[in-house]
Amino acid sequence: MNKLSAVGRLLAVLLAIASAFFSNALIVPLLLIFGGIAAIGNTPERNSKNYLITVVLLLGANTLEAMPYVGSYLTTIFMSLGAAFVGASIIAITITLEQRIVRDWRK
Repeated sequence: MNKLSAVGRLLAVLLAIASAFFSNALIVPLLLIFGGIAAIGNTPERNSKNYLITVVLLLGANTLEAMPYVGSYLTTIFMSLGAAFVGASIIAITITLEQRIVRDWRK
């Protein structure tokens, strides 16, 4: 499972970088999927860090636009990474919810 998560993470990062140079309607859905795959098997502590990273990327990426020449590319890359982390966060929340439901019914 660790290899699958690593592949998902690598694909998300590569796609986020590529998204700065070409546009396609499938980029964001793929980022969500690859981010979700990367989150499978995370610990609760790692998920907490991922939630914070998600917020920082989505709220802070636009400030990179102020950098001359490369700002728009960096903004696109980090917003795309933010989309991947949204996918990871959604999967983490879903897995946590499932674990809580199972735990509630086992009592």
